[in-house]
Amino acid sequence: KLTDASIKLSNGDYDVEIIHSNTYEIKLLSNAFENMTMRLREREALLHLSANRDSLTGIRNTTSYASWVAKFDEEIKGKNADFGVVVLDLNDLKATNDQYGHAVGNQLIVNAAQVILDVFKDSLAFRVGGDEFLVVLQNENLENWETLLKQFDQKCANTFVEDKAKIAVGIARGYARFDANKDLQFTDVFKRADKA
Repeated sequence: KLTDASIKLSNGDYDVEIIHSNTYEIKLLSNAFENMTMRLREREALLHLSANRDSLTGIRNTTSYASWVAKFDEEIKGKNADFGVVVLDLNDLKATNDQYGHAVGNQLIVNAAQVILDVFKDSLAFRVGGDEFLVVLQNENLENWETLLKQFDQKCANTFVEDKAKIAVGIARGYARFDANKDLQFTDVFKRADKA
């Protein structure tokens, strides 16, 4: 049984059940396998998380975005979708990096991400580029999109990075809503929001 479990483990099956024996050496071996299995599960979960999260902001990254869009396009094909897209572009990041350094620019990105997460807390948010973010609005947030965008503008106006100067977190934004009569896939809505 332990041999079978070790073969399954070596093939990536981390849900394998380790059977313990009363024989001392085999018990030590089964305990070692059980510990290794737990560590492998933890490491796999951590790898999955780091592969799908932006390391600077903690927001879902482009890998997560591409995977999510592929699945969501299936909903759109079935005409079961109702959503809006907010495309957000951080203003003056290059100028901030040039004038104050990349550490301040990174803090500007982090602060922008925090504003996005605070305002759109019940929505999917992605960092899809160096200074570009995307939020998918559904359900109640979709119905309240105008109020959310006003709250977003107010929060941006009151959020700063403090270095040698107060640097405002300015974010340009565009919004578009899915239209079943003309949108065939998620990127159709994204393009309209990006243009807006």
